[in-house]
Amino acid sequence: MQTCRKRFGSGVRHGVCRGRSAVGLSLLVPAALMFGAPPVLAHAGGAAPVPADFWIMWPVQPSVLVPVALAAILYARGVMLAWSRAGPGRGVGTWHAASFAAGLLALVAALVWPLDAWGESLFSAHMAQHITLMGLASPLLVLGRPIATIMRALPRSWQRRLAALARTAVWRRGYNLLTATGVATALMLGVFLFWHAPPALAVALDDDPVHAVMHGSIIAAALAFWTMIARVRDRGFGVRIVALFVCFKFSLILGALLTFSGRALYPAYGSRPDAWGLTLVEDQQLAGVLMMTAAAMMYLVAALVVAAAWFASMDRTQAACNTVAAANGAGS
Repeated sequence: MQTCRKRFGSGVRHGVCRGRSAVGLSLLVPAALMFGAPPVLAHAGGAAPVPADFWIMWPVQPSVLVPVALAAILYARGVMLAWSRAGPGRGVGTWHAASFAAGLLALVAALVWPLDAWGESLFSAHMAQHITLMGLASPLLVLGRPIATIMRALPRSWQRRLAALARTAVWRRGYNLLTATGVATALMLGVFLFWHAPPALAVALDDDPVHAVMHGSIIAAALAFWTMIARVRDRGFGVRIVALFVCFKFSLILGALLTFSGRALYPAYGSRPDAWGLTLVEDQQLAGVLMMTAAAMMYLVAALVVAAAWFASMDRTQAACNTVAAANGAGS
């Protein structure tokens, strides 16, 4: 086993180090687009949406629509350039492209229609929005490997500048810190806990800039977490499974607290759920059920995928060692 590691370890490390810079930039772009955008105008003032408004709850948010459209255009151009040179599915995998497209659609569902405006009336819809951002849109975007594809669509001068940025010591240290297992997991849980504390959610519900910061921080924390989970290494599978299990247990506990609490924990919603046929407590219980099912299951499924990758890695390592041993035996 030691001989095998000596023979194959340097190549693995080189591939990982070369990939870290490109993958690491994926933490910057979506978060910068969210934080640097103008405030969202969908949450302040006016009456909360009622069922009759469901089909017209399309808040026009340049802070969301412009970045999503720009990312889609650049990614599509990068895919076309790669496939025109190497053939379909080469340079950019078909499933990577599909994953990125699905991630953008999840962003639209969470931030454009219907969950964003719906969340003004229902805490459960707000919970569904955050689950979609953290557990669906973010991992799909990470799996799409967007930075390398988007960079292909940029002018060469921009590509060189971004590559130089990714090679700086400050960038590498910052990336390594944010994607360290403990830090990324703490960020994921800490951001979620903070914004679901009743006082914080009450402020975000009525203040547009705060609401934009909430979404930006949720997406940034989720991108760091899922980048840590998705990175390809020969080590670290076990700690990633532990991190996913911690998030899984956290979702179950918080979901149970919301579901079985006998009083309304989010009075800021007032009578808003009434128009949808729910009381404050019932709306809160629905949010808790979403936490115990949808949120918890996303971590469980991810843990199973990581475990499968771990077993596959062990099989490849053993096969490589067997090959080396056979070659040494034949040589002697």
